[in-house]
Amino acid sequence: MNTTTVFGPPPVGVNLNDNRISQDNAIVAALCVFAILTVVMRYFVRLYLQGTRLQADDFLIGASIVLLIVLLSMTILGGRHGLGRHVWSITSESMITMKKSLFAYVLIYLVELLLIKVSILMFYRRIFSMNWMIWTCLIISCCWCAGSMVAALSAPKPVSYFWNEVTDPSSGRYRYDFYYYYIGNATANMVTDVLILTAPLPIVWKLQMRIGQKIEVCSLFLLGGFVCVASIVRIHYLTFLHHNLDITWTLSEVSVWSTVEPCIGIICACLPTLQPFIRSITKKLPGQHRGAGRVSSMLERNTSPRQHSSKRSHQHGMWHGQEQEENMSLKTFFIAEDDCTRLTALSTRVEMEDPRDCENLGETLDPTTIRVKRDVHWTVD
Repeated sequence: MNTTTVFGPPPVGVNLNDNRISQDNAIVAALCVFAILTVVMRYFVRLYLQGTRLQADDFLIGASIVLLIVLLSMTILGGRHGLGRHVWSITSESMITMKKSLFAYVLIYLVELLLIKVSILMFYRRIFSMNWMIWTCLIISCCWCAGSMVAALSAPKPVSYFWNEVTDPSSGRYRYDFYYYYIGNATANMVTDVLILTAPLPIVWKLQMRIGQKIEVCSLFLLGGFVCVASIVRIHYLTFLHHNLDITWTLSEVSVWSTVEPCIGIICACLPTLQPFIRSITKKLPGQHRGAGRVSSMLERNTSPRQHSSKRSHQHGMWHGQEQEENMSLKTFFIAEDDCTRLTALSTRVEMEDPRDCENLGETLDPTTIRVKRDVHWTVD
């Protein structure tokens, strides 16, 4: 049965031969391949350059790649059954198959985004240890995913009405307009993204670093802001669904951005972990110096309280390991294997009481060393 019997004749000016399936498939396939390559490079850095074991955040981002491939398959399947064509040019049977794949896509999409969010939060945990902000973001993200799934499954009554409404409108009903589910879910998703992006900023701002260094480290974490941009664009295209009969044509744009969003999320989640690889590449370029990729070595800590007696600054380059202070465990996950010699070397320098000397000391040290400041005092009999 042709959908013109359900939706009526097409509006004047609509070309039923229009088709953007190939274009949409090419875009999402290219981004998916790029996201997969980014995760492969992340594993290369972790296992080969750093020689460390994979942690929870690495496994979670790997699992998100599996679901990303499923989303890509759903997009291609939807295209084969009319997604990306005008609704009046497809059959009712194709519409049913397309809407079945769309409903499955919605549920898998929610789990995919949750995996990416939790992976980023576990990455924060690996660096900063667990604090109340990370716990809050984790709980909110899990509640958002569970709530969105319940809302999606409970909207059509029965669930099969989601894809049968075209051929049998009397077979069920919607408890609420599914358009508002799309908008509400997308908005809540973007809010959780903003919370996760800003979670590490207060922690970084408390570190013993110059303002410029703090801004540079914060900028590294804020690269995930590109995900928010993709979410905003997706919401923009979702608004076109309101009272729109040509849903297969409009949903194709939404489907593209629904795949672009997790791809960008995966890429941004992997970028901070690729610092050793980027640094090893920049070192081999002509005219590059050893300060390339210096963001990775900016984490600096004060390991003892200040004393009011005579002070001297004792400088050490070392690997931090599991050191913790006030729920803030900073691990130098950025460090490449060829930097370990410099990091484990002991460098002692005694400064006099002029505090300006301590401020200028950072400019004389190798930027790839980790500096730990200790204020000590002693008496001489």
